[in-house]
Amino acid sequence: MTDVHEVLARVHRDEWSRVVATLARRFGDLDIAEEAAAEAYAVAVARWPLDGVPPRQGAWLTTTAGNKALDRLRREGRRDDKHRQALMIDRASSE
Repeated sequence: MTDVHEVLARVHRDEWSRVVATLARRFGDLDIAEEAAAEAYAVAVARWPLDGVPPRQGAWLTTTAGNKALDRLRREGRRDDKHRQALMIDRASSE
């Protein structure tokens, strides 16, 4: 278990900025990039001790963080659509 924690600490130190920079370029938003990277790292902390450390840790973190960012953007997009629909229904019912 200690070895996994050492790997996690090293990967965080060595890969964090690269993961965030990749996501910031991809999504054009530093906040989303940092939050997604943090979520991916939290998943790694939970899963790597159980599933084992992947051979390409930085790539694993980047892929997981990218998926987290996409999930967030999709959720926000659906939320905005639902909000607009609710406003249209409210306006139609008040007319």
